[in-house]
Amino acid sequence: MKSVMDKAREVVGKIGELPAIPSVILKSMSMLNDPSVTVKKIQMQILMDQSLTAFILKVANSALYGLRKEVSTVSYAINLMGYNTTKSILMSYLTKSLYSAKGSKFIQGVLWKHSLATAIFARRIAETIKKANVEEVFISSLLHDIGKGVLFNNKTAEFEEVVEKHINEELDFVAVEREKWGFSHIEVGYLLMKNWRFSDEIIEPLIYHHNQKEYEGNNIMVPIISLANKLSHLNEFSFREVKVELEELSVLKISADKMEKIVEESKVEIENYLEIVG
Repeated sequence: MKSVMDKAREVVGKIGELPAIPSVILKSMSMLNDPSVTVKKIQMQILMDQSLTAFILKVANSALYGLRKEVSTVSYAINLMGYNTTKSILMSYLTKSLYSAKGSKFIQGVLWKHSLATAIFARRIAETIKKANVEEVFISSLLHDIGKGVLFNNKTAEFEEVVEKHINEELDFVAVEREKWGFSHIEVGYLLMKNWRFSDEIIEPLIYHHNQKEYEGNNIMVPIISLANKLSHLNEFSFREVKVELEELSVLKISADKMEKIVEESKVEIENYLEIVG
């Protein structure tokens, strides 16, 4: 039987060219990772994309960050929110843009909502257990289903059929994908993330978010994002509710009371974010 990695190497020829990170986002991320680059230079780079600029200012001025003054410039937003949060917002914009490229508006909305919800659940979990880089967890979880965006844009009609079968026949999403194509969004996502040059630590949760039990490494983000993905399904931030076991709770040493608090706080934040950016 071929492994996930083996299948990933065969996917490119079946789905066509993978999307590249838009140059403005790529350069902005690089600059945010370089402490020698000034905020003014980062602002100049971001201002090259009007939609991205508007997205950042909209989020910065929202109740999510509780800023006391109106944020009217990108540099002010970056200074107030910090580089890590700014990187998370850039990835949010990238994800939403990829999911909104074409096809059914319903599917676009659910893909974005599920990714965002998973990212917020994961961030809350990371903040609770204090054993992982919170913003890396947010970015990794936000991109955990990015392969679905690629398939949706390259095989729109077929992807819509997969979604319909998943909903109407209550079948496992990955199983339906593999029946149709011989691979799934997991393999495509892995390939895309490698193409985008993300670290293995950020990519691993994407590979194992449906089969965390098979993971034998020590990357704490794997159980965090697996749990966050399940919470999104259980709380209706997905195409349909899926019954799952939360074995990650024991791995992460999270009590039932803590989990209940994480879910309650996350749901409020998710709804607020969706109200702001759509």
